[in-house]
Amino acid sequence: MAVESMILVRPEHLNHHGFLYGGKLLEWLDEHSYIGAMAHLKPEASLVTKGIDRVEFRHQVRDGSLLKVRAQLVHVGHTSLTTYTSFERTRDPVKIFRALVTFVSLDKQGQPTPIAPFLLRPFRPQSAEERRYWAEVEAARSRRSAAGKPEVKKKKKTTMKKDTP
Repeated sequence: MAVESMILVRPEHLNHHGFLYGGKLLEWLDEHSYIGAMAHLKPEASLVTKGIDRVEFRHQVRDGSLLKVRAQLVHVGHTSLTTYTSFERTRDPVKIFRALVTFVSLDKQGQPTPIAPFLLRPFRPQSAEERRYWAEVEAARSRRSAAGKPEVKKKKKTTMKKDTP
């Protein structure tokens, strides 16, 4: 189930060039991705944003544009879940922005906690699109995991020679 909403771009959302400010778009991304994630969880779930992958600003947006925002759950891990969130202009349907946003479930002490008890129903990717995003999230997780591990250099095995008199 995807969550969709609309945003009207107003003058206060524009940068000094007259285009939508990227920071405002990232704020909307975080907010709408959170709503998309929480739509699949019980109200007592507590999520925080862990990361944003694959941020792509594709087209400029001007004052008065109507944007359709779509946030879709695409991955559920042990303590985290990820949404694919896209922004599209409505007058000339073109995707202007998209990103994968990962959230972590926290307990009352602020520690990561399993997310499964908070799911309204188990999540399994059904469509080809969901399976593609699932694989993309898994690949990104593997890259982050590999990047975070220090390189282990193997030491040469040495043997001590006994002193002979």
